[in-house]
Amino acid sequence: MNFLRAIPKEKLQKVILVLILTPIGVAVVGNFYTARQFSTWSASSQRIRDLKRQVEEAERNAKQAIQNQQVRAQVASFVEAQQETMISGDPFTWVVRQISLLAEQHPVRVLAMRPGSKAQHELQSSYGVFTAQIEIEAGYDQLGVFLQDFENKFPTAEIRSLGISPADGSGPRRATLELAFLVRPDPDSHKAAGKTKTEKKTS
Repeated sequence: MNFLRAIPKEKLQKVILVLILTPIGVAVVGNFYTARQFSTWSASSQRIRDLKRQVEEAERNAKQAIQNQQVRAQVASFVEAQQETMISGDPFTWVVRQISLLAEQHPVRVLAMRPGSKAQHELQSSYGVFTAQIEIEAGYDQLGVFLQDFENKFPTAEIRSLGISPADGSGPRRATLELAFLVRPDPDSHKAAGKTKTEKKTS
């Protein structure tokens, strides 16, 4: 303490002032550095959150794209399977062949087949509808099984009318059916129609 008394009063005041201000200055600098570091950390955290959201959104979009592709493939496969049950080529020849093949798998006898008419589908303009009339002979239960198998084999066709003759004892019954089949669109006609539409737009 004696050395403090030896220091002039003015210098002593300056020394005391320095001792007081130094911790304050250190604290201010420390706070400034800490605040700056916190601001940098906060900005980095925000960027990380933004990137995480972008990655999650990209993953969702990728999964959705895969699902959409799978759905399109399933729809295309379903349409192709349905078109396989539609008429292609000469309508009546196709009907005779398909009904004959189906009848061979059942204890029924085909008595006659007659072609009907061909028209455009009421709802789907790209498809046609061909009707045909067939007469078969079978037992009542056998006839029911045959009709059920027909509907399963040709889901795009329909039975428009069915007439069954009265039973003659325990013998078979005669049934007359009017059938309607969808006609598969001709790929060439689709291309031609598309070309015509394109020409009309450009003209």
